[in-house]
Amino acid sequence: MEENAFDIIANAVEDYVVKANVESLEDLRLIKKFNNIILKQPDVYFKYKYYKKYDLKETDKIVTKFLYNLNPDYKEYYELRKKDGTIDFNYKHTDGESPYSVYEFGNRFIYLPLNNNIEDSYAIVHELFHDINLDEKEESIARMFYTEGISMLGEVLLEEFLQNKNIKDSKAPINFMLYCLKTKSIDVDFNIKLIESYLINNYIDKGSIIKVLNTYSSSYVEDLSYSIHKIVDTYELSLDEQQTYIVGGLITFYMYDRIKQNRKNIKELFELNEELKNYTFEQVLDYLELNYNNIDLNIDSYQKLEQCYKKYLKSR
Repeated sequence: MEENAFDIIANAVEDYVVKANVESLEDLRLIKKFNNIILKQPDVYFKYKYYKKYDLKETDKIVTKFLYNLNPDYKEYYELRKKDGTIDFNYKHTDGESPYSVYEFGNRFIYLPLNNNIEDSYAIVHELFHDINLDEKEESIARMFYTEGISMLGEVLLEEFLQNKNIKDSKAPINFMLYCLKTKSIDVDFNIKLIESYLINNYIDKGSIIKVLNTYSSSYVEDLSYSIHKIVDTYELSLDEQQTYIVGGLITFYMYDRIKQNRKNIKELFELNEELKNYTFEQVLDYLELNYNNIDLNIDSYQKLEQCYKKYLKSR
């Protein structure tokens, strides 16, 4: 690692602590506990070759049928977004770029670089669900934490739909999601350990950064390299960005388990997708029957989240 990279990381850590007003690790207890649930599960590996090509016509047909089966209103919403030009299927794919949805210049946009495999149908569902609860106003805390979970749940339900139709390759995108969640949990853990080092010493330097890196086994070299490059490239910690996926991921599998237990709970997806921008962080937790005391979840709630996540991993 280049010498100036250590300086960039040190400055990023200090900037985060100051701007977020982090006085102790207790200020990060919620994300730390969420993250530890994923972190302590066995590593997830992803290596897959897609066997079938899907052109846009085939992908569109899959998405349309799934949405109609899930909720006819979603199918109509999808048709509307195609007609009004919100979805850009011709967006030029650059290396490593992911689909994304935004509200800018007074209009909605969903940018979808296509891979011409089954991943494209998952990407459309994911971004469409983002678009449904997208708000041009300032993003709420609830939306920041839960929007990924709602979109990821859409993908999990799409896999279930495709599995029931014996569609080849349909499990791969969710396997990749699980792999990414574990990778992101390592990234979050690295960020938190850097912050902890700063708080203990009131500074962080090359020596303390190396000390943090040495707490990981050699099997995490690739993951840590990703984390380091992300900080060096952006000049800031990735904690705020990554925690949305950690919280969202656990919410995904918790909600999915509730749906498996009682299909009527699918209404939670529909209602949250419609009302998320109006809810507070606490209101969403309460709606999902997770107990929050203005500071932290209770032990039973963490156990529910962990049990649902472990159950889902075991089912793979």
